[in-house]
Amino acid sequence: MKKLLSELLLGLLLIVGGACGPITLSTPGQQPSIISFNAEPSSISAGESSNLSWNVSGATTVSIDQGIGNVALTGTRSVAPSTTTVYTLTAFSSVGSITATTQVIVSGTPTSTGSPVINSFVANPSSISLGGSTSLSWSVSDATSVTIDNGVGAVGSSGSTTVLPTTTTTYTLTASNAAGNDTEIALVTVSGAGSSVGPPVINFFTATPQVISGGSGSTFLRWNVSNATSVSIDNGVGSVDTHGTMLLTLSYSTNLTLTAYNSNGMVYQTLPITIAGVPLPPTFAVTSVVASSSPPSYSGPCPYQFNFYATITANGAGTVTYQWERSDGTSDLPQTISFSSAGSQTVTTYWYLGAIGSGWERVHILSPNSTLSNQAFFVLNCL
Repeated sequence: MKKLLSELLLGLLLIVGGACGPITLSTPGQQPSIISFNAEPSSISAGESSNLSWNVSGATTVSIDQGIGNVALTGTRSVAPSTTTVYTLTAFSSVGSITATTQVIVSGTPTSTGSPVINSFVANPSSISLGGSTSLSWSVSDATSVTIDNGVGAVGSSGSTTVLPTTTTTYTLTASNAAGNDTEIALVTVSGAGSSVGPPVINFFTATPQVISGGSGSTFLRWNVSNATSVSIDNGVGSVDTHGTMLLTLSYSTNLTLTAYNSNGMVYQTLPITIAGVPLPPTFAVTSVVASSSPPSYSGPCPYQFNFYATITANGAGTVTYQWERSDGTSDLPQTISFSSAGSQTVTTYWYLGAIGSGWERVHILSPNSTLSNQAFFVLNCL
């Protein structure tokens, strides 16, 4: 009787599950896969419509260009282009992105002669051990020239090649024709290759699309940074992981700056995002900050007070937020300083010490653009 009851309950659950629709499980951190992306019919007459259909797995976000925007992992959409049009589907995850295209040919209208389209460019596997190999594969449409950097060179419109990088490497594919060019990247992570002892490395920082039409819209930010202890993006984004994706909605043209730093230095990359017809606002920024210690060394009775100075230079009028940071891991509270015009101002702090040792202080500019000064070193010798 108990066995029969269990079977009845199991059957009821299966029926309810079927009525509610399928349950989708996604694996975090996996490369997205575009199972299909088609147009039916692929050829129409002017004034007629075609149905786009797609099926994607392993993606956190899926979008289609030509004004369609974000869509579900699977679905259909009716389109009625007035000219022959190439639709590009882009699938994103925390690991990376992949694209696919489909074309709707409109008879009686001229064929588009736009820039080339990179349908796909992937590394499989994307992570290898030192001494291992991976395969780069790609598919490009409407290109007269296709190249891959890092020693690969000129290639055909589609194909694959085996590479054996000895360190984590970003491969960039560039497709060109008379109308323009397009680029896509594939990151190959090499484990066991050892970590760099230098400053951080920004493997990539991209926006798709980088030019937004219609007065406002959204773009997908993607970034990947190696050997960084801290990564941030300005314009209100703030601190981020060393790699990731983000949907950013804008109503004005702007410059986004990604800044990465560790104990060996700081690097940054600026990415212009353009809203068609909307100019960039005047950009207020700190152009340099230089710190010094007075004196740089001292020998004598202790305790002793070291004084530190930092000259902050800005390119116009605005307010700068900064804080002093020390080699022992402590920091002052953030402070502000106002500029009425372009120029330089000096800020100060001190460190009162009672034991032999050495260290440094530096200034961290928090806004309008994140940047670090040099480390102002000191040496204390108590007699």
